Amino acid sequence: MGNFGASVQRPPNIQTGENNFGTLTQDLSRPRCEAYRFDCFEASLTLGALLQRGERVRVQDLPFKMLVALLERPGELVSKEELARRLWGQNIFTEIDQSLYVTAGKLRQVLGDDACQPRFIKTDSGKGYRFIASVTPVFASVAEQSASPSLPAEQTELTVKRISLRAAFRFLAVVMVAALGTGFAAYRYAHRALMNDQDRVVVAAFANSTGNADLDGTFSSALQSQLEQSPYINLVSDNKFRAIVKNPESASLQDELHACIKLDGQVLLKGSMSALEQGYQVTLSAWRCASGRLLTTEKAVASSQATILSALDLAAERMRRRLGEPEASLRRFNVPTVQAATPSLAALKAFNLGEEKRFTGDLPIAVASYKLAVDLDPQFAIAYGRLGIMYYHTAQFALSAQAFQRAFELRDTRTSDRERLYIITLYYRFATGQIKQTIEDYELWRTLYPRDVAPIHNLAAQYLSIGQPQRALDLARQAFQLEPTDDNHYELLAEAYLRLGDFAKVKKMCEDPAHGNMTLMRFHLACYEAGFGQNDEVAMNRQLQWARGNPQESEALDDSAWAAMYFGRISDARVLFRKAKDSAVQNKSIELAAGIELDEALLEADVGLLPAARTVAREVLKLPFEGASEQANVARVLARSGDTALALTIAKKAAGMAPLNDLINSTMLAMVRAAVYMQKTDPASAVKALEESREFELCSCMQLAPGYYRGLAYLQNNQPALALRQFQQIIDHRFMAPPFSVYLVLSQLELGHAYQLLGDSTSANSAFAKVETIWKDADRNFPPLQKLRHYRERSTISREQYIASRESPRFPSSLH
Repeated sequence: MGNFGASVQRPPNIQTGENNFGTLTQDLSRPRCEAYRFDCFEASLTLGALLQRGERVRVQDLPFKMLVALLERPGELVSKEELARRLWGQNIFTEIDQSLYVTAGKLRQVLGDDACQPRFIKTDSGKGYRFIASVTPVFASVAEQSASPSLPAEQTELTVKRISLRAAFRFLAVVMVAALGTGFAAYRYAHRALMNDQDRVVVAAFANSTGNADLDGTFSSALQSQLEQSPYINLVSDNKFRAIVKNPESASLQDELHACIKLDGQVLLKGSMSALEQGYQVTLSAWRCASGRLLTTEKAVASSQATILSALDLAAERMRRRLGEPEASLRRFNVPTVQAATPSLAALKAFNLGEEKRFTGDLPIAVASYKLAVDLDPQFAIAYGRLGIMYYHTAQFALSAQAFQRAFELRDTRTSDRERLYIITLYYRFATGQIKQTIEDYELWRTLYPRDVAPIHNLAAQYLSIGQPQRALDLARQAFQLEPTDDNHYELLAEAYLRLGDFAKVKKMCEDPAHGNMTLMRFHLACYEAGFGQNDEVAMNRQLQWARGNPQESEALDDSAWAAMYFGRISDARVLFRKAKDSAVQNKSIELAAGIELDEALLEADVGLLPAARTVAREVLKLPFEGASEQANVARVLARSGDTALALTIAKKAAGMAPLNDLINSTMLAMVRAAVYMQKTDPASAVKALEESREFELCSCMQLAPGYYRGLAYLQNNQPALALRQFQQIIDHRFMAPPFSVYLVLSQLELGHAYQLLGDSTSANSAFAKVETIWKDADRNFPPLQKLRHYRERSTISREQYIASRESPRFPSSLH
């Protein structure tokens, strides 16, 4: 799941460990501010912490620094530029507004403040922020600051003997200083940072040499999680390592070093555990990949199995320090494993097995392993998160949402900072469907962990989904530069190029021999789209041939069915939809099968095959699951096919199931209401209902249908000029949907209709000619083809006569 857009900076002080609260150049005669008190809070500069009624409050580093910057100047406006310099240093990135907004939101959450009715922090729109409550600074005494009192007057009268004695000791002092300097230099060398912040670290498998088989395969994920907490260490994904080293538990050091080099890593970390006479010893070793030189070894002893995780944490902390991570970062990002994951070794072992199976693609075993992990420890938050991902990838969306909900409930009790961000973004993205909140939290994750590729990739996917392909492309490029061997980033790049209409670029990517063995279905679907966009049937068939027999073949068949319907071949489309549904059922993806059925029903409803569409929708309602998205689509089919009462009932149910989902509520259900209004011949209300869909109607999953509905409503309301503009906008944004989206050719048809109503027969005929080319082999009973012929027949009569004839019983009203 390089940055050519906004320049992302790492969190301040990661390299230097310096305090970024401001440069305090104070005269010793002036008291030093140690804290600021306001309301029931105290911001302690000495502790670098926020206290509430004397109790420490958990607050992230950037919000705390923002608070201090505001407290230093209570009541005054602190500009956004100044705050950005205080938080991120001199190299300010371009999108400071969004980052400051996120940081201020987190600070308000900690303080219990409200942006609309602020008690503490007020936003001056476009300018900055100010602290509006009363502030009391707390100062240290002058005596505490100065350790250099003036000498008594009588000591200024030194005797000659004392001067001689001082001279006698001078040589000895020089010798001592030289010795101390040499010792200090040796100490500094022995404790120097072993890598810089650009080095990439590869983590090998954790070896169990205790002879206790129960401890096999238990600690790799725990070590990985501990290291992932660090914003300083640039970790290579363990999946990449396992892709090269097929049996990591039995691999030799040379194999591991070779894999490290192949992954463009500079440092290899190896963990192991051995048995002592009483207890266990955890050992972590760091090796320079290029030379094979051992850099350092850190050890920790556990008195019993119950303390192994604590020993692992201690060894990991020591290793992070030796690798050069600053103390400030270690204090801030160092949650013990028993608090960040689980104290149960059995649950940890089950989770580790789930991670291995997730990577190898054995999803059923991965699901079973994660379920065992949460059964052994019901508080294991990150295991619930992984379980949610597995359910989502196997199209079990209801179970996925339940798992994400449980992980979210545990986010403040059993997670590290990074894992908390991982869980929160999963929850908002997949459980509640809050797109804007998801993007905001991915931006925060990217700010706190600038070396972490996960938020960059997922941000790209989010921007792509809401119709911002250029921004998605910039982020996808950055993710690919950070991890050029990750097929997921390559696939995301292909999707971004598709949405920008660069089919030639996608074709080149598909033919690149370096990625010839790509196993991701979404990549091959992107190649199929590019082939369709270039009228390259050979390329399209190549991808369909690749998908044959694949467990996800139903997705390729579904796309083929859409393409057949685009050309007006109803019978071919129905055969392909049936094959796609059968494939999904055969692979036990019931919800995916329902989605395919709904694709068919929606298309048949929108092209005018109303009885068939209504029948399919009612069949879907009988399936043994309930998903809000599926319910919303059923309601849309029913509304388009004339069953408005049931449509509104189902729509209400969908809204209750997903009350926070941006896409469902603002777009999918808006289309249901618009369809109902058009059935009731109330096009003005339909247009009004669709206004709220504008924010997300370019989402690729909507296939440009919301705009098409708006154009139909304008036509029904006798507003052909507005309809023309709407249909033209759809064609102008054609790359926001797959090139075989039926709504593209339907919009071309209605564009000609709008021109016809406006008396522009030349433009109308041009639009109709394009449609005729596409439907030259369409089935004769394809309703839009009949509609095209109807428009052609009416092309010679006046506009007034044409409008009067639009309610002709020859065609269903839903087609107008």
